[in-house]
Amino acid sequence: FILPGNVASVLYEHQHEGLRWLWRLHLQRRGGILGDDMGLGKTMQIAAFLCGLFHSKLIKRALIVAPKTLIPHWGKELNVVGLGRKVKDYSGTSISVRESNLDRILQVGGVLLTTYDIVRHNTNALKGEYNFDDDDVTWDYVILDEGHLIKNPSTQRAKSLKEIPSAHRIIISGTPIQNNLREMWALFDFCYPELLGDRKEFKAKYETMILSGNDKNATDRQKRIGAAVAQELQDRFAPYFLRRLKKDVFPNTGEETQQLAKKNDIIVWLRLSQRQRQMYTAFLRSETAQGSLAGSAKGSALAALTILKKICDHPLLLTKRATDDVVEGLEYLDSTDIAAAEAMRKSLAGLAEPEPDSDGNKHSCKIVFLMALLENLVQEGHRTLVFAQTLKMLDIIQEEITKRRYSFCRIDGKTKGSERQRIVEDFQTDGCTVSIFLLTSQVGGLGLTLTAADRVVIVDPAWNPSKDNQSVDRAYRIGQLRDVIVYRLMTSGTLEEKIYRKQVFKGGLMKVATERAEQFRYFSQQDFRELLTVPKTGFDISPTQQQLYEEHASQFEVDEELAKHIKFLERQGIAGVSHHDLLFSKAAPELPPAADEEVSATASFSSIFSAFTSLLMYFGFSYSSGAYQPQSNYWKGTQRVNLVDLDDSQMNVRHLQDNINRLSSMLSNRSLVSKLPDGGENIRKKMKDLEIELEEASRAREKEIVDVDE
Repeated sequence: FILPGNVASVLYEHQHEGLRWLWRLHLQRRGGILGDDMGLGKTMQIAAFLCGLFHSKLIKRALIVAPKTLIPHWGKELNVVGLGRKVKDYSGTSISVRESNLDRILQVGGVLLTTYDIVRHNTNALKGEYNFDDDDVTWDYVILDEGHLIKNPSTQRAKSLKEIPSAHRIIISGTPIQNNLREMWALFDFCYPELLGDRKEFKAKYETMILSGNDKNATDRQKRIGAAVAQELQDRFAPYFLRRLKKDVFPNTGEETQQLAKKNDIIVWLRLSQRQRQMYTAFLRSETAQGSLAGSAKGSALAALTILKKICDHPLLLTKRATDDVVEGLEYLDSTDIAAAEAMRKSLAGLAEPEPDSDGNKHSCKIVFLMALLENLVQEGHRTLVFAQTLKMLDIIQEEITKRRYSFCRIDGKTKGSERQRIVEDFQTDGCTVSIFLLTSQVGGLGLTLTAADRVVIVDPAWNPSKDNQSVDRAYRIGQLRDVIVYRLMTSGTLEEKIYRKQVFKGGLMKVATERAEQFRYFSQQDFRELLTVPKTGFDISPTQQQLYEEHASQFEVDEELAKHIKFLERQGIAGVSHHDLLFSKAAPELPPAADEEVSATASFSSIFSAFTSLLMYFGFSYSSGAYQPQSNYWKGTQRVNLVDLDDSQMNVRHLQDNINRLSSMLSNRSLVSKLPDGGENIRKKMKDLEIELEEASRAREKEIVDVDE
């Protein structure tokens, strides 16, 4: 593997490390997940790696699948590393152009860029219709950008991608776990199917115990078992999962030479306006809401949550004029939920309508605060990204900043791709005087580089924490030279407070599964069951803010400038401020020693599971199916040069040893062996093959793998 010097010279050290990791996977003929924190240049790492592979004549064809908005960025990065002439676009609207570009890549070779939707409708074409040599496969590499989009393996999107034959599969995602641990399993089921077993086994062996142990109210025993199982899971996938965080790659040293600016991520707790309080309380006490809470057929919980979120944002979202927008951005609602939401909206329409000739925006605490904040930021010369989840809320914000004659630009779902790229480039240009950039979270929060801004406002929280984090990282990424402040607007004592708690809980799962340290537990599952209740403390106090203050008061360290700015925020009548950056910065309390019976119980479970998987192996069952088969002829396509088939990772040796131990355990069970038709001969043969493979892998670990031409 030789990387051209002009490409190697532009990479950061962590990106060089990423290339070495990708090369080890290549030699092992394994897939993996590049899960670096957002903004650390994952696209450039993959582009540079492909450059080295093509330069070394190790591959012929690569397929890159990405969201439509990221296709131009991929083209740009591949051009930077010198692969521009090898790239063809398979994402356009012209069928003839797409077919021509695909034919060119299949016959001559190169990199094909396409989208998830295109793959779903053109799977057969992407499988390849040419008669390749026996030692060839259709694609040497299939690479999924924002690969968490296949987190649901039952969707047609995921199924169609698994049908495409490939020698190697790589997933790129800064948020591999967004809601639950099963999503991590789904990603590995695509790029390395055998690694974590099937879905039921993964749930039984890992997910259930980790989830129980991550609850704030978990017993010491549950916490201890959950931590042990999480450690086992990490050890299992560690060689095939690479994740680095910005705080580790670019530590805040305070020196002028540091390569990434600081970020202060704060939660601004707002008090509902009088109108919002009336609507919120009236709705919670209504028969409809009570029916939703009780699971009545007359009520829809999803519809009720939709209405509550609208009230927290702005009463105008529930007026008669807003009928078409009441479920905007909530595509998961079915027709029954939509009808229920509309019925609920009508019941509140009287309270939502503004008085004649009055300013309806004064009834939204978020609009009042946001306008005061933007006035301050514009005066101080900051440039601000404002993210909202719905077009209607963005329209209201745009109306207000237009009245104040602030310069702004906007991107949402209605903005064409070419226009979107032009707007971003103009905003990023030196000398641009636009001070405010309005974006919807669904469109603007994905793949854009907006480092010309140093302030980010998230108007309404998403159930999925990765959406908000994606928005933040449009500005806070490689290339940002100024310190960034993020404002997450939350209404006290409302559904939004519950949403934030759910975000924290999901973030904890991500850390438990991917980081070594024991994580602090903030909330319990019971906290999420009280969604449709009038807050006991009222709307002026945030219990979450109080709890976070108690947990992290001793850790508050703000410089003079930020302290002055927080004083300004407090003068706007807010309920308080929390520091989102301090989450999970506190070590979890040390657990007491485990009792002998707990250790015995855990060992017993592992023994049973090992015997079960060994039995599956004996009878020839595999955890996976589909086009990706590491032991099949699909792998032959990678053997085009004289490379040593080695594994640089200790994990592969351990994996082989585990399989040998499982088979040995079966042989020691005389009762089981006596029932086998061959008396266990097949098991002995498998053990011998594995022992030979183990010996070769152990020797290979001592050899040098990567040669990067500086």
